[in-house]
Amino acid sequence: MFPIRCIRRRSMDFILKGVILTTICLFIVHMTSSYPKGGISQRTLDSMQNQQQTPVLVKKRENFEESIDSNVEQQSKKDNPFVAQPTVKSLQPAAKMDRPSREEEFYKNVIIHFDLKGAPPKVDYFLEMLRLIAKGGATGILLEWEDMFPWTGKLEQFKNTDAYSDDDVDSILNEAKNLKLDVIPLVQTFGHLEWILKYEEMRKFRENDAYPQVLCLGNEEGVEYVKEMIRQVVKKHSKYGILFFHIGADEAFEFGVCQESLDWIKKNGKTGGKQLLALAHLKAIAEFAKQEINADAQILAWHDMLKDFDPRLIKNLELGQIVQPVVWDYSENIITLNDYIFSTLADNFPTMWASSAYKGANYPSASASEVRHYETNNRNWIKTKQAQERKFKNGLQGIIITGWQRYDHLAGLCETLPIGTASMMLQMQIALNAPSTDMETTRRQAGKLLGCQGFNVDGVTIVSNQCNYKGFQTYVIYQSEVPNLFSRINGELGKNHHLMGWANRYNKKYNISQNWYHKEMLPFVQSLVQQYERVENDLRASMKDLFFDNTIDEFIYENLGEMSEKLHGYVDEIQRLDKLRAWPKRHFPIRK
Repeated sequence: MFPIRCIRRRSMDFILKGVILTTICLFIVHMTSSYPKGGISQRTLDSMQNQQQTPVLVKKRENFEESIDSNVEQQSKKDNPFVAQPTVKSLQPAAKMDRPSREEEFYKNVIIHFDLKGAPPKVDYFLEMLRLIAKGGATGILLEWEDMFPWTGKLEQFKNTDAYSDDDVDSILNEAKNLKLDVIPLVQTFGHLEWILKYEEMRKFRENDAYPQVLCLGNEEGVEYVKEMIRQVVKKHSKYGILFFHIGADEAFEFGVCQESLDWIKKNGKTGGKQLLALAHLKAIAEFAKQEINADAQILAWHDMLKDFDPRLIKNLELGQIVQPVVWDYSENIITLNDYIFSTLADNFPTMWASSAYKGANYPSASASEVRHYETNNRNWIKTKQAQERKFKNGLQGIIITGWQRYDHLAGLCETLPIGTASMMLQMQIALNAPSTDMETTRRQAGKLLGCQGFNVDGVTIVSNQCNYKGFQTYVIYQSEVPNLFSRINGELGKNHHLMGWANRYNKKYNISQNWYHKEMLPFVQSLVQQYERVENDLRASMKDLFFDNTIDEFIYENLGEMSEKLHGYVDEIQRLDKLRAWPKRHFPIRK
């Protein structure tokens, strides 16, 4: 008996020790899997800096728990025809990226937005940008294709003349996968459909004929175009993995006014009106996207329409079970959001995403980057997350740092990628280092990643005179040399007495001038034209490897064209006036 007892005691002792040892091992694995915290370590940054090439010098040159009354929930399912569970087909399991877990980090996902509705980059430049943000620590990208996608079938006629080819898209997605970047496709499905609704043959699918922005939600044929967009994008992305899919749904300023929508509301929306129409559309589209991808895919949508809808309708439709709102605010102090908005969203949505900006969100015609503006926005998002995240049952999923190329398809260009790259890298480091708000550290990290000598965020002054990232030369020429040139030219024109006396608007309009002074004016203006053209040519050359020719022409026309027209206008008018040999009798009527 004694030996048996001894064996039993020793066995229990071994088992207990084994359990303790296993627990310790699991704890250690968990701790090491979430290291490092914040962004990239200083040692890693120093190593990257040593590996970088010699900097290129330019020549002359932005939890409250969700409590749901089960009785109310069951009743809403019974009364509501839109809460039926979708039949979801699984094309393939959602791809999981092999990277260190960020579950314990301040932002679990740090996503950089690429908006292709304006100034889309050439493929090689795009790949270089992907490598840069991967080196900087981003976990993924939000890819807004719009008309740059290689659409086929009935969508083919609407694609951009510079649209990427199938091979181009494969190159982009394959590089992102190799870099372990999650790719979130964004397909607009409600508002911001100008890119396709602007055409004559698509007018019949607009909510309001005057505004080619919002889809007529009650028109099944029109909605089928949106579904076809989703089908084609999902098919292309599927082999690379789709964890998240963004259905847009922002800034739909007017809806529920086309005849088909009015008919739908009359039939189905007696209690919810046009809001029910919009929400039913969003749910149907979200379910369709999920069905095309797989059951695990998470569907994202911008928050700005959702925040204005009746929370009771959202609850009845159980939209929170299928859609995750992306809450955007690009102001410096997050002034468009308040406690009520977050609380209302949290009542129906267990989780949310934050969305800040690194460019394209200052004002519609801003072409130069004000880095401090975006730095302030991203730093204040940290405070906002700390104050609001507890309201959401499952917390925040991460942050999407947006970089808009246009405010919409019909607007002019905002800051282009080379102009916004420095800001992009800084805002990424702010997110990765959060909750720390140490500005000096994040600026230093951004500067090292970009190979910059220092990192300045003062107004529209360039961040550094010396960096070695692709696109830096374009950035320096446009944001430093061009404004200096324009200031010098305007100053010279404004103090030239010959121009002011004999080539002003009065002289040019009424054909009265003194030919003697033209021989003084013409060489002067032509010298200014030469200075301008030298800088324009340098700028064009710097952009050649970054953008398609159409983009370069648009950028030059929009941002430098007025000065070109002004100078050449002087030359043309001086030459015209110089041919006059007779002049009008005074006094002649002045036309207002």
